Order: sequence, then C-alpha cells, then structure tokens
Amino acid sequence: MMNNIDLLKAYNVDINAALELWGDMESYNESLKEFKDSLNSKLASLENFKNTNDLQNYAILAHSMKSESKYLGFMNEAEIFLAHELNGKEGNKEFIDNNFNTIKETVRKMVTLLNSYFNNEENGHKKKILIADDSNIILNYLEKNITEEYKVLKAFDGSEAIELLKNNSIYAILLDLNMPGLDGFEVLKYLKESNLMDKIPVVIITGDDTEETIKKAFSYPILDVLNKPFNDKSVDKIFISIKSFYENKKISV
Repeated sequence: MMNNIDLLKAYNVDINAALELWGDMESYNESLKEFKDSLNSKLASLENFKNTNDLQNYAILAHSMKSESKYLGFMNEAEIFLAHELNGKEGNKEFIDNNFNTIKETVRKMVTLLNSYFNNEENGHKKKILIADDSNIILNYLEKNITEEYKVLKAFDGSEAIELLKNNSIYAILLDLNMPGLDGFEVLKYLKESNLMDKIPVVIITGDDTEETIKKAFSYPILDVLNKPFNDKSVDKIFISIKSFYENKKISV
C-alpha cells in the first residue's frame, strides 16, 4: 500500500523541489490543501474567461495556476498551464478552444490525486470502499449507511473510479453500471485486464435488472448485485458478503 508521499511521487510530483521552497511537510501540506480546494473554482473562472473571450484575464489566471503548480512540485502540469498562459497573451483563441479539455482533464486528475492524498493522511488505518455512481443521492445514502470501520471514496464516473483505483489500496468496490463517460462495464474491463477482480470484491449497483444486463455483469467475476432501490438491510447483507469474500480467500488486508 502506498503511503502519502509515494502517492505524489507516483504522479511525478517533485517533492524535493517543493520542500526546498516550503521547508517542511506541514507547511507544504497546508499550501497543498488550499491549492486543492481552489482548483475547481479556478477552472470555472478560466472557462468563463474563455467563453467571454477575455483572454487577458485568462492568461493572468493561467499564469497563477502555473506558478502554484510549480511551487508545489507539479512540474508537468505547470507546463500545461504555461502553454495556455502564453497563448492567452498572444490572443490565440483557437489554441485555447482546441486544448481546453486538456486543462479540464489535468485539473480533474490533480483533484482526484489530492483527495486521495489527504484522505490517506486523515484515514490511513481505515479500509477503503470505492463507490462509483453518478447520483449524489446514492453516494450519500451509501456513505451514511456504511459503518465507521470504512473510509468511503466517491467517484462520479468510470474515469474517476479508475484514478482512485490506481492511487489507493481498495478493500471493496460498489459500482454503478450506467454512468456518463466511462461506464461501469469499462471499469469492469479495467479491473479484469489489471488482474484485480480476484483480489477486490466488486458489487454492481444497478436499476436495470433485465436478463441481458445481469448476464453481462456476471460474465465478470463480480461478487453480487445490489438492485435499486435498496435499503439498509440489503446494504448490510452486501457487506457480510464482502467480509466472507476475504475469509474465503484468506486474504490479509
């Protein structure tokens, strides 16, 4: 299992360079958390400047994001923000329009990584349950009904789920099949190709109980299916099955 620093290093964050500026991990972490909490709002402002053709302010904000990324050791990301800063200064709207998805994906990956980093720091001894569902209602209901024994990591689509899988030691997965972007079947495909399905129990969440869908889901070695709508009793039953999975496999977690 990766510790906190290993998570950042695996993402090619230059910790040594960052600590030359910040001096100690406590100061670094404080600035890193502030940076994480600001990223989505800065992305929204950046997109607004793009849409209103305010390239002067676009360049100023891209410069700020570049500098903060560099100071915190995100050197590759700083280069992406630099390219947008320079093209904003030059008024190159075509470049910005054609490459804005790169900025969005960069910010998404950084936020996912940093959420994992701080979750590890605060909940290092808890087993992690990954819940992937595009419904906030489902995510919040399941999180509320999962005991404090576990730390819940939430993903709104398959891409976020895969990023969390790459950066965390996951105890079990509750996976919705119907999500935007990469759906649940794409996540199952990733798990199978990564040889993770015999190591991590996967429970499918679905409101589609047609024979075709269920048959396709069980073509993968999933543990069980949690049909929507569900209740506390059915959730408890799933977690009994998850614990039995590890007892039967005799896997130490």
